[in-house]
Amino acid sequence: MLAEAIIRIGRPIKDSDMPCRDKIRLLTDVSSENCKNFFRHVFLLEITEKDIGFQLMEVGDRGTKEKKETFQVNPIRNVAFPIFYPNGGNPLHAQGIYPLPCYLVYDPHIKAMKDKEAFNKEFLLPRLGKTLGYRDRAEAERAALADRIAELLAARGAELITEDKQLGVMMIFDQELPMFHKYQEKSENELSMWIAESPLTPGAHLHLDGEEVLKRIGRAKFYEAAELGKEKNALSTFTNRKTDEVVSIYNKSWLWLSPTWESPRSIYWNDDEWTKGIKVDEESYAAYLYGVQFLKEIQVPISSAVLKEMFAPITSVEAKKMMSVESFESIYGIPMVLPLADGDSRQLFVKYQKLLKKRDEKQSDGDLQLKVLAGIDRIVPEMGDEHRLTILYYSGDLSRGNMHIRAMIEDVIPSVAGQVEKILYRLSSRETGKIQEAFGVREQPIYRTQNLPALLANVYGPGYVWESLRRVFHKEPLRWERLHMATARKLNELANKEDRGQMLQELVFHYSFLYFLKEYEEKILRKQGGVRTLADWDEFKALYAQGKLELSHLVRAEQLGFAAGLLLKQFSNSYYQKTGKDFVKQRVMKFGSKLTPAMIWKNGLLRCEELAQQWSMKLGSNFRPMLAQTLLGFLEKEQELIPEKDTFMTAFWSGYLLYKSDKNNDGGTESAPEVKEEDGGRDNE
Repeated sequence: MLAEAIIRIGRPIKDSDMPCRDKIRLLTDVSSENCKNFFRHVFLLEITEKDIGFQLMEVGDRGTKEKKETFQVNPIRNVAFPIFYPNGGNPLHAQGIYPLPCYLVYDPHIKAMKDKEAFNKEFLLPRLGKTLGYRDRAEAERAALADRIAELLAARGAELITEDKQLGVMMIFDQELPMFHKYQEKSENELSMWIAESPLTPGAHLHLDGEEVLKRIGRAKFYEAAELGKEKNALSTFTNRKTDEVVSIYNKSWLWLSPTWESPRSIYWNDDEWTKGIKVDEESYAAYLYGVQFLKEIQVPISSAVLKEMFAPITSVEAKKMMSVESFESIYGIPMVLPLADGDSRQLFVKYQKLLKKRDEKQSDGDLQLKVLAGIDRIVPEMGDEHRLTILYYSGDLSRGNMHIRAMIEDVIPSVAGQVEKILYRLSSRETGKIQEAFGVREQPIYRTQNLPALLANVYGPGYVWESLRRVFHKEPLRWERLHMATARKLNELANKEDRGQMLQELVFHYSFLYFLKEYEEKILRKQGGVRTLADWDEFKALYAQGKLELSHLVRAEQLGFAAGLLLKQFSNSYYQKTGKDFVKQRVMKFGSKLTPAMIWKNGLLRCEELAQQWSMKLGSNFRPMLAQTLLGFLEKEQELIPEKDTFMTAFWSGYLLYKSDKNNDGGTESAPEVKEEDGGRDNE
């Protein structure tokens, strides 16, 4: 269950020795980019029984960049003003439960400060009624406090309000509330945060109690969840223990379970009966709060380039080129590290701390580079197989409760993920270059093989992205029929357009994936044989060049197709010298038709000897023996070529484009013009 995983992640963070400052920063929005400009105007009000003081501050520094004014929030002082950015709804209205009287102030609120009644009605009274420490007081007491504040601000309105758009933070420092303290000296430590010098008592300093703030944040969120359901003396879903009070799992900070989203809610529940689904105690809910805030911090959007590779069509090169990187909805990825059994909380917290620090390079070989494995730009610190990795993908707008979990890949064994990463690294750093060299194209990175989601999506298609990822991480076998189907269709499309360079690129990708598949089967599945990579054709080509291929070498459709490709390319070189024309284009692929095994056999191979006699062509000594064996192979495999046509055609174009001109095999003639290395197409990203 996702909620249980989040609680297990949040508990070691909640119970850790992380400084209060860092916990407040994690649980609030003080460091959010959305809140930066609010700290330009901080309205500090100090309240005592008889007096009220006011100070307007700027918690940050102004600067200039490219002739534009900039504002940088002070990362130390801002924690003393715990604010929450609203998720959904109208931000001008009071939302949720406030743990302390510290509020975001929008421009309409600031403009209303000159009108005491309007500011009271629109801003102060609604927020005081939803603030811990005030919500339980009598309405008349709250109204009296609001009147005092509104009267002061109305008197100072002329100096506070400008014509420009203004955003701000308002804190009401009330010593009757336990999180506020006034000391004669400025004192800052792990538990006490300096707010400012007292506007009422010159020389005295106002401070915020960090531990009390954390308690109240947890309590405020717990009360928010109770709005959708609460029960007394009930069993908690997660601890299976009876507690004084349980509430729903709903969390306004991260709207995984939103009251506007009906999917997880039974039609038989009332609006305040969500506890019929999941009941959570206060301690577990606090851990849940830490967990969701932590996951918000480490979530990473998948880049548009990766999304294009994941969700573009795989059978048409032209269709893929026409798709823009802006065509895809944003998808976010979140890595979740969980122990198989709850153990050393401190050790787990250290791993979470490392996850929070976004790094570009691995610190050790055991770290997992999720950019390669999952398309997520995060590095998971080294961990043993006593842990499991869960990768969550979602799309949509969480702030509106409009989100969709695309995939949740659970129980990823770290050692398996590490082996997959090493295979991908060998592929990109070594094998791809060898494959490109064999096809005679310029060595360059192939974007489709740089990460696992792109690699699998280009083979299996958008509809199978998540399932194929899950299969790899769970050590399940992969099939390659769709690879041959997609490659064959694209090669036929490109052959009709005479785009030889792009054909080479498609075959480079094809054999790159086959290398990955072979390594995956051998290193992870412990399965030998079955996958033929490009290197496996070397002996086949050598036997062909020597004229020693026999019928026993042509028992499979791909072997027959590869031999046919070598034969037609060798013949085409000699044919070009006699006629100046491309044999396959003129005689085999008539009128741009889709090439088939039958056409290669009947329009191509069966005509070779006739045309060789007609044009007195000089053919290599190996050609006629190889032609005879291949034609016999066609007779034996005629019925099998129909269901295996994609495998045959992929192998045919492989042999055709891999054939290297040899004066001994081409009868001493020059071959047809080849595409130069620098013209060998480009990776179709």
